Amino acid sequence: MNDKCKTGITGLDKVLRGGLPSGSISTISGPTGSGRSTLALQFLLNGAKKYDETGLYVAIEESHEQIYRNMKYSGWDLEELERSKKLLFLDYPPHEVDQFRTQNSAIRELVETMGITRMVIDSIMPIALLFPNDDERKRGFLEIVNSIRKWGTTTMIVAEEHPSSGKTGNLPRTNYEIESLSDGWVHLDYRIGKKEERKRGIEVLKMKGANPMMKRFPMEIYSKGISVKVK
Repeated sequence: MNDKCKTGITGLDKVLRGGLPSGSISTISGPTGSGRSTLALQFLLNGAKKYDETGLYVAIEESHEQIYRNMKYSGWDLEELERSKKLLFLDYPPHEVDQFRTQNSAIRELVETMGITRMVIDSIMPIALLFPNDDERKRGFLEIVNSIRKWGTTTMIVAEEHPSSGKTGNLPRTNYEIESLSDGWVHLDYRIGKKEERKRGIEVLKMKGANPMMKRFPMEIYSKGISVKVK
């Protein structure tokens, strides 16, 4: 297996110096509206269309019908990819979230049977709410991460940013600190520019087994999805 899994997202693979380490688990964080889900789904879409890889989208916060409605970018033929079984969806509505934890063997069987090499979990928040306290949550997250490693997929976990994140100049953080257990951490944001316009950005804060460019880059979401500007 190639040691790099290309995202296929314009500019991002250059930032990552070739792509995500194959088999790694990366947290994709940022505030609401920053493009986390778009980036994660684009990673699966490009895998199917550009690299002939099968992807699995585990929809925990929104159903895949909602995702279809929200992701109407040019050339994103999600329904066709789903019909051809190059893109698979698993929906876990709020009352079934705990099944994601208890169906590890079934998901692993699906991964092996369908030849899935890329996976997205969107998002970690409903899973975090299953646990009564921080200690239980950390143990639960560790159990989930260890299960995913056994599946062998290159995985993105979408996470919400903490409201006070980054305001003191420190690193941003997520509400439940899943980034501490993942191999990589990609952070999205938007900042107010000189003309009072919000400017999107992306930064790789951590990537074990790789040497990414460690700085913030401008990012845009346009008609075909996400593009990262790298000089």
